[in-house]
Amino acid sequence: MNDDEALEMMNRCKSEIVRQQGVIAHLEPKAEAYDNIATILGLLPRPGGLMGHDLVWQLNKRIQELTAALVAPSTPSKDA
Repeated sequence: MNDDEALEMMNRCKSEIVRQQGVIAHLEPKAEAYDNIATILGLLPRPGGLMGHDLVWQLNKRIQELTAALVAPSTPSKDA
């Protein structure tokens, strides 16, 4: 590589670095805003998963079944 080729390559690299610095400068406020929003959203309570609701439903169902079995009069077995 001769000096002219080296200078051309260095100028192209310099131009690309300057261009990338401009892109970074343009995107930096957006990235900071995104980080701030992510922090705020992380502080907000999140809705519970369906598993908790399913567990409550299952417990409720079983409570009703057991309560009904305790209240209902015992019926004699057909085998006896």
